[in-house]
Amino acid sequence: MMSFSTSLILASGSSARRMLLENAGLTMQARPVDLDEEALRRSCEAQGQTLSETAIALADAKANLATRDVGFEDLTVAADQILDLDGVAFAKPGSVAEAGEHLRRLRGRTHVLRTAVVLYKGGEKIWEHLASPRLTMRKFSEAFLEAYLEREGAAILSCVGAYRLEGTGIQLFSAVEGAQDAVLGLPLLPLLEELRRLKAISA
Repeated sequence: MMSFSTSLILASGSSARRMLLENAGLTMQARPVDLDEEALRRSCEAQGQTLSETAIALADAKANLATRDVGFEDLTVAADQILDLDGVAFAKPGSVAEAGEHLRRLRGRTHVLRTAVVLYKGGEKIWEHLASPRLTMRKFSEAFLEAYLEREGAAILSCVGAYRLEGTGIQLFSAVEGAQDAVLGLPLLPLLEELRRLKAISA
């Protein structure tokens, strides 16, 4: 594993984001935060912010919560992702039935994942990045959808769009444009480049 010159904190309980960092050889302390994301989304919408700006605002809010009581040199990574279907944002489904409704609306159409990542040093933001991969769902049958929902069950309730591309969710799609890590919720290559620039990991 690569050694950090400073502590790295991941402001997330996401297993996918943690897996991406660990698979890249990084060690970190996961620090999930308690953020009312829906309330913040509504506030951003009321202020006329775009979905890209909202994704960055959500990542910022997570980092701010996670940086309480951190050292001056500690680095905190936070990320957020919004599914954008022609300007309409999708939240995580509240039930398997709602997941089915989301997938029917996405079927046969292309959506964008506004995936934001920010990096804080101490309590101050020093870097941000936004990726926007495009995903096109195929026109799958109702029989396929019902079988998919039965197989995935509650596992997809924690996923925006009700799919996991690292699992059987990949079968919902006809095309994916963009980096896989950005689709999974953490644009990794830009983050690693910034960590090298900061000399937090070896170049």
